[in-house]
Amino acid sequence: QMDAARKGIVTPQMETVDLLDVAKECVERQKVNAQKSFISLTYIGESAPILGSRSLLDELCQNLCDNAIRYNHPGGKEAQSSVFERFYRVDKSRSKATGGTGLGLAIVKHIARIHNARIKLESEVDVGTTITVIFETAH
Repeated sequence: QMDAARKGIVTPQMETVDLLDVAKECVERQKVNAQKSFISLTYIGESAPILGSRSLLDELCQNLCDNAIRYNHPGGKEAQSSVFERFYRVDKSRSKATGGTGLGLAIVKHIARIHNARIKLESEVDVGTTITVIFETAH
């Protein structure tokens, strides 16, 4: 704990958070943004309570949606191994136009770590990318 404090990483207030609520509200917030890019954003699932920080989980979900909307284009992400690196952007020329800093997935990675969650990335050229964040359920 002392070590984490020195690095300036504050352990957030943890409470029971339902991931379904996080997803639902995130999709509501992003709907219009997604429609502008001709992307349909949906959520499915059932109630999944975990121990976590609501604000950080909102941010994690928001960043995943932002990235999905911003970088979704025909041809896909061939550069998936670097997709989580801070400041890395898949297509330099394109990203200037969309205005991303490329920080999104680094933030996702960081928030997942705080929650002891695992991230799985599967990507297939011409099919798409699936990013899965796996949490332990609250006991």
